[in-house]
Amino acid sequence: MESKVCSKCDTEKSLDQYYLIKKTGYVYSYCKKCHYSLTKPTAKKWRKKFPDRWKQDVRKAQKDMWDRQREGVYLLITSKGLYIGQTDKYESRIHQHRHSNFNGNMKYKGAKIFYATLLEEINNREERLDREKYWIKKLKPNLNKMYNDDWVREKKQGGKYVKK
Repeated sequence: MESKVCSKCDTEKSLDQYYLIKKTGYVYSYCKKCHYSLTKPTAKKWRKKFPDRWKQDVRKAQKDMWDRQREGVYLLITSKGLYIGQTDKYESRIHQHRHSNFNGNMKYKGAKIFYATLLEEINNREERLDREKYWIKKLKPNLNKMYNDDWVREKKQGGKYVKK
């Protein structure tokens, strides 16, 4: 394994301890630990000096993150069975299932998520709801209690689900 001497701490470390710019193949002259110790105070000073620009950059990064999220119908394989859902923010919804304690999430139900996947990527909300029904009928997940037996998801009417 190749190694390199850090220009700041003067210790020899393997190349995986250095940042690498993949496009050009350039390896930094100082290790990741030294890089962090050099850039953290500089970044802190910059944020203090330009608070408005920093807030603007943070908002832009958050908006970009939300815009990159996929929409569609997803499947969760958990310790207590299968769950089918639909969302317009897939990555955030999976995070909610893993970490939130509100009713309806896997953590609240005491289930551990083993696998999460996007079954279909669909941008239109009405079509997503229809495809969610399709997958529920096909896979018959036991954690979708609202859909078991004679319950069918319809458009919400006054915030409630309609029984057929």
